[in-house]
Amino acid sequence: MFQAMSKFLKTPNYKQEQGPPIPSFDEYAKRIKQEFQALIDSDPDEPAVQRFLEANPSMVPGAWTPGTRSGHWPIHLALITQPPLHGFDGRKPDFLWLSKHSGAWYPALVEIERPRKKIFTAKGVPTAEFNQARNQFIQWRAWFDEPAHTETFMDHYGVPLHLRTQCVRGNHFILIYGRRSEVNGKPALSKQRGLLMTTGDEEILSYDRLSPDSHLQYALTVKATGGGQFEVIAVPETFAVCSRNASILTNFTGIDAAIDRNERISRERAAFLKRRVAYWTDWIQSEDTSGVGGRDFWE
Repeated sequence: MFQAMSKFLKTPNYKQEQGPPIPSFDEYAKRIKQEFQALIDSDPDEPAVQRFLEANPSMVPGAWTPGTRSGHWPIHLALITQPPLHGFDGRKPDFLWLSKHSGAWYPALVEIERPRKKIFTAKGVPTAEFNQARNQFIQWRAWFDEPAHTETFMDHYGVPLHLRTQCVRGNHFILIYGRRSEVNGKPALSKQRGLLMTTGDEEILSYDRLSPDSHLQYALTVKATGGGQFEVIAVPETFAVCSRNASILTNFTGIDAAIDRNERISRERAAFLKRRVAYWTDWIQSEDTSGVGGRDFWE
């Protein structure tokens, strides 16, 4: 028992540094919500919405397991943009999270459409555009039903071995479509909208529902390059590092350039982050990564 406790209490073999302060997430969230509201009110095209969400991954739903939200970070702590489904002939998803809990993992595929699109016609029936968007769920589900496809997916996106062998895979499909105003004050349409997703692994959200999630303030946006490796596309100004997210850093390339691209990260903090990312990457690749614990602070 003493030996077990000694191992648990082992002094960490790394050194932390206090750098320029991490920006307040509350202030960031307030600004981002205002900017996003202005964007969707301006009748943007879909690529403009895609770029905004890439820059602000905490806005995108799907990081947590469907139904009951788990306490586990998504795999890689990263939002994956434009993820290919190899061997799939249809449209690729716009975003992907890999969520998990102790017994299952979920590829959460997110589809976005132009915000001005309507769910219902003047006669109160779903539009052809909405039906086409939702039909992608059927196609994605059929693709995942092929075991070879799932194997390819797990290899490409670096799903850890223990999840493959000890946990089951579920599906999570999310459609971000339309505005709340379409059904406000219309109880019949609101009720019908709630019945449009016919299975438990599907969700439909209006653009008005999207909001920054403080539990994702350290998440990055990446593109998959294969074999569980990713190119970092965007680093939000709320990003920070310590031993608790060091393990993901070895999966990433391009993080320094992504830090530099974010003009809202001060040059002093950018320099500090790049130096500390290199430190934690070296540490996680060392032979002894002991002492990871709750005493860490985010740098």
